[in-house]
Amino acid sequence: MMFSRLFLVYLPVAFAKSIVQAGFGQEITFAKRVQQSSSCADLSQPTTFSLKDITYLKIEQYPTMATVPNSTEIAFEVVNNANGVSTGCSAQNVEIGGRWGDDSNYWYKCVDRSLEVDGNQYPLSTSLHIVWDQWKLSVNQSWECDSGSQVRHIATATLTPSCQETKSAFQYINNCDAPDVEAPATLQ
Repeated sequence: MMFSRLFLVYLPVAFAKSIVQAGFGQEITFAKRVQQSSSCADLSQPTTFSLKDITYLKIEQYPTMATVPNSTEIAFEVVNNANGVSTGCSAQNVEIGGRWGDDSNYWYKCVDRSLEVDGNQYPLSTSLHIVWDQWKLSVNQSWECDSGSQVRHIATATLTPSCQETKSAFQYINNCDAPDVEAPATLQ
């Protein structure tokens, strides 16, 4: 029997009553919440991001059992309180050949949404950046108004997770949950 080298880890996310499929850019559709407002400019003022249902998982296989690469993952819901749009974000870093990927300057793409303003739909793009060993999480969300002006909100928060470690002769698992966070956003 031949096995594929495609490895996916599934993380439960309570808000979606679904599963976030982390890795390889695959997404599952989340419940969509669209904010209606009278003006795109009304939504450009800095606000806060609500980061919810934050789940972290790190799995390391010991060399004798290294059939699956070591991985670190995070998944959460983000709500921009200026526009009311909710979306899901997840990121995964994988160790290959004894080295973790350098994602220190990488922004992971979250699930895209649309923003409804005065009956018009505006594509809304969200991404996340994480500094894994510092639990520092940044969220960047942007959209373009009719006038052609780009609106971009960025927020950063340091998470305070509670973790449960499990060790066996074959693997190490660190499963963490972080409390919901309100992160002040700045207009870029």
